[in-house]
Amino acid sequence: MIGCAPSDERTAQRAAAGSPPPAVLALPADEPMLALPDLMALVIDPAAGVLGPAFQRDPQRQPRTPEAWQAVTDAAAELERSASVLEQPGWSLGRAEWLRAVGELREGSRAGGEAARLRDAGRLAAAAQRLQVACDGCHAHYAPALR
Repeated sequence: MIGCAPSDERTAQRAAAGSPPPAVLALPADEPMLALPDLMALVIDPAAGVLGPAFQRDPQRQPRTPEAWQAVTDAAAELERSASVLEQPGWSLGRAEWLRAVGELREGSRAGGEAARLRDAGRLAAAAQRLQVACDGCHAHYAPALR
């Protein structure tokens, strides 16, 4: 996410004033660096796209090679890092339901990463359930059109 700039009016104002690029600026703690659609499109959706097939109970879709298991481990780590971003004040300030969903994302990601490290398809499927609850709950509350 380093180098990604906020896509709002402040960015244009900073550029017009000759200010350093946003990646160099020290932004207030309550100002997110990315818009949520950007974070979803650039980080969360691709990681979920790796984990999704791995979670299927269909043996044909589960990881089989060390590289496939590593990809699942990496995707889970990316989702866990995303949870850390989403709990920052710029995203979560005063939003208890948001923090609950982010906590579920973190815990499901950790469980998925651990299952992948152990190469345990059953535990991976259980982690999928946790992540599905996190995603469904967040989308139901904050993006019902995406459900």
